[in-house]
Amino acid sequence: MKNLTILLSLLLFFAGAMEAQTRAKKKSDDFIPGDKVIFLDSLKSEQLGEFPSRWDLKSGTVEVMEMDGHGVIGFVASQSVINPLMDRENWLPEIFTVEFDVYFHNRGNEAYTLMFDNRKMDVVIRNSAIKFQGTLTRSAKREKPKVGWQHVAVSFNTRAYKVYLNGEKMLNAPAISPRPNRLMIKALSSNTRYDKYAMVANVRIAEGGVPLYDRLVTNGRFVT
Repeated sequence: MKNLTILLSLLLFFAGAMEAQTRAKKKSDDFIPGDKVIFLDSLKSEQLGEFPSRWDLKSGTVEVMEMDGHGVIGFVASQSVINPLMDRENWLPEIFTVEFDVYFHNRGNEAYTLMFDNRKMDVVIRNSAIKFQGTLTRSAKREKPKVGWQHVAVSFNTRAYKVYLNGEKMLNAPAISPRPNRLMIKALSSNTRYDKYAMVANVRIAEGGVPLYDRLVTNGRFVT
């Protein structure tokens, strides 16, 4: 009987090992930020209560607020939309990355939308999830919605479009056309009446940031 128990234990061990070996793997955190910064807003030297000076307002009401001693962009009215203040209309390069932080109160209907002029890349950021072209993708980490900041990162390489949330790759769309020329950020919040505003911080937009493999696939040759 003891030998049979040992044999069964060994069989279960090897079965589990074989299953682990055959389980599909994917590279989740492969984001590389662009090295040529074209827009950066830390909100330093901004006055509380004023409109952030490096942005333009498309709709709604937005102002500089403070959170934990740091300046943030506060969306006073739900569905407010802002865009970076640039010196030309079409300013996004063919290869770029976007990074920013968004705050969730984990109360009511909260969402942030990164919008592009081609309208084919609009992505909705929710608490531990994203929504793209009608499909909701939740974090594979199975994290429960939580209160606090979450980091958004986006990369675009001529046609390939990737979206990351808290270091986890949530979207990999290989063929986006036409490419975007500019972007906007919209915030949805049902909590403004409780003074729990949607907030964005640490926006960084840069040219470049594509891994060598992606450049090889796109161009058919190594580019250094």
